Amino acid sequence: MLEKSYFPRLFASVLAASLALCGAGAWASTDPMAAEVSAAEADRLSDASPARLVAELQQRIRDKSVRELRASANGEYATTLMLAEDEVVCYVGLLYQNKLWRVSRFSSLASAESAYRKATAQSAALADQAIRRQVLATEQRQVERAIQSAEAQADALATELRAEQTQREQFNEDQKMVRAENESREADNRSARSQLAKLRQEIRRLEASLADSGQKLPVPEKTRR
Repeated sequence: MLEKSYFPRLFASVLAASLALCGAGAWASTDPMAAEVSAAEADRLSDASPARLVAELQQRIRDKSVRELRASANGEYATTLMLAEDEVVCYVGLLYQNKLWRVSRFSSLASAESAYRKATAQSAALADQAIRRQVLATEQRQVERAIQSAEAQADALATELRAEQTQREQFNEDQKMVRAENESREADNRSARSQLAKLRQEIRRLEASLADSGQKLPVPEKTRR
């Protein structure tokens, strides 16, 4: 709301002062066209209210009774210099967002040209601030998108890191289980080997005992006739 109402009021007040000075000079101008305008007509040109001048120029534009001599645009601001078709009357119009909102009228083309140049310079100065505002707003949106992208990337990396940590923990747990299982199996193998060694030792003892027993068997006696 401030941007739409503040700049036009500021622009109007600044331009009004500039155009008033130009208008005052127009009445004393030695321009041949201005010399043909009577003092009463000069008063009539300067007495119209801003609203009436805007309405007058709008009506002339609708009637196609004015011709645009110059025009300039600066961002949302524009300036136009128009000459009436039926009399030597010049209009300097100021536009904001393509809407005519300030008009000054002159009986001298030279004065109107001077006012037009000043109005164009003022509109350029105001447009610089508006353009800067738009650039800053664009930069802000760009930074906000970059922040959103960075946040999304950070979230993705955090999710990936959590998944990697979970996998690492699972891997460590699996390795711990494998080591425990291997240790258990090694213990079982040692026990089995020890048992096997004992069994083999027992077998050798039994075999030795059997061998000794065979050597000590009694010889049978011969039968007498």
